[in-house]
Amino acid sequence: MSQVEQAPSITLRDYARVIWLGKWLVLAAGALGALLGFGLAIFQQPLYEATATLMYQPPADISNPTQGAASIDINTVNAELQSVINMIDTPAVGELAGETLDEADKSLDSTISAKAVLPQDATGGTAIAELVAVTAETTDAEAAARLANAFAQAVIDLRKKTQQQRYRAAQKVVEAQMKLFNTPASRLTTDYAILSQQLRNLQIAEATATGDFEVIIPATPPSSRSSPHPFRDGLLGLGIGLVLGIGLAFVVGQFDTRVRTHRQASSILNLPLVGRIPHVSHKILDSTPLIVAADPGAPASEALRMLRSSLAWASIDEDLCSLLITSSAKGEGKTVTACNLAVTLARGGHRVLIIDADLRDPRVHRVFNLPNAVGLTSVILGTTRLEEATRTFATASPGQSRSPLAPRPGNASVDQAAGNGALRVLTSGPLPPDPGEVIASRKFANWLRAVCRLDLDYVIVDAPPLLSVGDSSALAPSVDALLMVVNLNVVRRPILTDARESLEQLPCRKIGMVTVGERFDGGEYYRYGKRS
Repeated sequence: MSQVEQAPSITLRDYARVIWLGKWLVLAAGALGALLGFGLAIFQQPLYEATATLMYQPPADISNPTQGAASIDINTVNAELQSVINMIDTPAVGELAGETLDEADKSLDSTISAKAVLPQDATGGTAIAELVAVTAETTDAEAAARLANAFAQAVIDLRKKTQQQRYRAAQKVVEAQMKLFNTPASRLTTDYAILSQQLRNLQIAEATATGDFEVIIPATPPSSRSSPHPFRDGLLGLGIGLVLGIGLAFVVGQFDTRVRTHRQASSILNLPLVGRIPHVSHKILDSTPLIVAADPGAPASEALRMLRSSLAWASIDEDLCSLLITSSAKGEGKTVTACNLAVTLARGGHRVLIIDADLRDPRVHRVFNLPNAVGLTSVILGTTRLEEATRTFATASPGQSRSPLAPRPGNASVDQAAGNGALRVLTSGPLPPDPGEVIASRKFANWLRAVCRLDLDYVIVDAPPLLSVGDSSALAPSVDALLMVVNLNVVRRPILTDARESLEQLPCRKIGMVTVGERFDGGEYYRYGKRS
């Protein structure tokens, strides 16, 4: 299994990279969330909360009232608190509360709630809950206080009324039992005395019933709104927007097939990176495509010299004479790269021949501004000798490094080239009716192998895109190595994946890939030692 076919491990850096690539989307979502949160809060009607606090008061022990309240059982207290919480929004409580409220308060849209309050004891721990907070929320501050107090008192009154009804029902039962003692003698018995005492206790309990709760802190009108809070809601909207934006960035990233970095392209193609040529504007390329000759100090020229050094290291273990340069798709800049690399190799003291083997859309003659009446097809057909079909160029001297290349007559020898090296150009020549048959012919393969045995250091073959036609696949067995040109602004991941599958089938050495059109961070990337 190849390296790219193995499941890569996802790191935090990968997640951070996705977020960074979608940073504008994340920021836009966050800003929109903040604006929505703040805007909705601004236009919402303000609400106010008021709270009345009830305290549980256990009933007195009727059998021994002088001893105070009965001992508090935690389960009993919890049950009583829960009963208040459950009944606070019942119709019975609401009806009782309405008796003390005016029509304006009752017509308000309000919310009534209750919850147990856990006080802190002297040691800082949580004591037994004995308090219930009755809260009213409405659009008027003073009305909120009146509602909270009314419902708190209504709960007490309803509990008191219920207790009294229970005691009266018990009294009727005791009185009915006492009527059975209808003789003077029977009324002197112990049983009758006990019933009499029970009746008195029930009457006392009815008279002293309190509902077991007391308002210890009445509700007062609040000084500020409880909701909405524009700034808080804005921050909340910002957080929600950022989270949604990050999620959307990951979703968009799944559909984004762009190749972002040279490392990503190298991983997909399963090829080492041997060069990175920075972006050059189309305006400059249209006027002077041979940038290495027009501006040797440019970042692109320096990058091409670094590529030349990489090719030198690549030929240490194996001879590297013929180099096929291709790309995945059309428009990636392979021809301009091949021509500039050829000039760079020649300026480095090498004898170089560049061949335009793209017989479908030849462009080498346009880059070098040469006629294309004769060329590769003329040599293959045998109508013209190689020496007559080529054009020899001499690179400018260091003192004239910004001068364009000057063409030499076609019959000039390699040794006549000025400078340290020599460059010869073989254009495509007249286009044949079936270019694929010419490229795939045995005659062309034998001729290309023979060219590599000439007195040359490098033979650069500019071939058609790998995925467009099969010409590059037909040329691969006849060259020493292949170099892929990848334009990160043009190709997409599926294209590179298809290109990798095609590359794996080619019977030649894949020397690596070179990226073009990258925009590097920092203007001094290729300008070490140069300061204005």
